[in-house]
Amino acid sequence: MTTKEIVLQVIDAFDNNDVDKILSFFADDIQWTMKGSTITVMNGKDEVGKFFGGMKEIKMVSSTKDHIVVEGNTAAIDGLVQCKGKNGEDMAMYYADFYELENDKVKTLKSYIVDKKE
Repeated sequence: MTTKEIVLQVIDAFDNNDVDKILSFFADDIQWTMKGSTITVMNGKDEVGKFFGGMKEIKMVSSTKDHIVVEGNTAAIDGLVQCKGKNGEDMAMYYADFYELENDKVKTLKSYIVDKKE
């Protein structure tokens, strides 16, 4: 699989709230850094799995993929995600994700997240 095909599969898994599929594309020692109003750094699949465990009530409703740029083993994608929160509230965030792959697995992921203001 190409870098683009792998990243598109990861994004599809996010869109379908498929945590097991997401984790299957992550390296065991993945480092995922999320930057927004706070900064979260997760090291390893176990930490990422625990993060998803705490997010079970939040469900992805839709996402756009405004730009996808791939070069070698890196990819960048941005767009807008819309989710339902645990109390049914609508949430919308702009995102930009930067993927680095090694041996066909996501080794690092940097996510920038900004709440959409009405």
